[in-house]
Amino acid sequence: MRGPRPSRTFEHRRDYAEHPRSAPMEAAVEGSVARWDGTPRPGAWCLLDRVPQGRAFTDLAAAVRAAGGLGLLTSQRPASSGFLTKRVVGGTPVDLPVIAVREEHLPALEGGTVRALVPLLREAVTGTNVTAALPGADPAGGDRPVLVTAHYDGVGADPGRHFPCAGDNASGTAVLLGVAHALLAEGFRGARPVLFAALDAEEVGALGSQHHARRLAATGTHPDVLNLDMAAKFNGAVAVELGPRSGRIRQALDQAGRMLGIPLAAGPVASDNRQYASAGLPAAGIGLGAAHYHSPLDSPDHVDPAALRMAGRLLLVTVALLALDEAGDGGGASAAPHQ
Repeated sequence: MRGPRPSRTFEHRRDYAEHPRSAPMEAAVEGSVARWDGTPRPGAWCLLDRVPQGRAFTDLAAAVRAAGGLGLLTSQRPASSGFLTKRVVGGTPVDLPVIAVREEHLPALEGGTVRALVPLLREAVTGTNVTAALPGADPAGGDRPVLVTAHYDGVGADPGRHFPCAGDNASGTAVLLGVAHALLAEGFRGARPVLFAALDAEEVGALGSQHHARRLAATGTHPDVLNLDMAAKFNGAVAVELGPRSGRIRQALDQAGRMLGIPLAAGPVASDNRQYASAGLPAAGIGLGAAHYHSPLDSPDHVDPAALRMAGRLLLVTVALLALDEAGDGGGASAAPHQ
């Protein structure tokens, strides 16, 4: 970057990052920087004060391109890790390169010159779900099992930089495996079967759970779904997002939380649980948190063992309560997660 301030080189992921809707950049492009106000800026990078969503962003990029703009510069706030969170899904790409710049750097670019290269390669994604089943004692319960899920994929890597993805979501996968191991070790057998699914491709649009949910619905299987995403850090309460028709799950989670002294709070869990809920299945998303998700610092040393144990105990008791319910209706009661 050259301009009113001394020239400097920005570091990928700390100072700038590719916007998930950016067009590919085949070669480095250099140009002046001007704030976009609708005025044609041939050969300039256009700085945006605000990024519109959806179709409005597509239309804005088309207008900048038609006016001769080189690309778009937008703002991104760094996470607590100090890195710009890696974003891998963002909708249909626009027709210009789009670079997200650390928010405190963006104003200083106006009036300067930027030379940038963000090569992007988009590939079709395929994934593999890994499933297992613990049979139930009631032969009639096969079509209404308890399903425990967690995604095991991560956000990949940057050139020369590794993203361990320990909190998001190796932590959830570890808890899923721990619950399965504990049930097997105790010889547990409920009236209802318990299914386990380690899901792939959550980070690229929850494709694994979308596929799995459709298959379950197509075969007439209607499980109560418990999806765990991020169990690496406890932030004062376990977030629970309940989908429609999830009264059984709500009651079991509430009972387990009270038994264990674990506080629960209604909150968004934007994960695979939403795909099961969209398929008409009772589903709950459960999340504790992670210290530095989608960054190179999301490593095992930032996973809190106490958070893993808390998530494991909550999930284990909830699964047992649901699986032991022969009627599969929670006794008809319903209670909101307690704070």
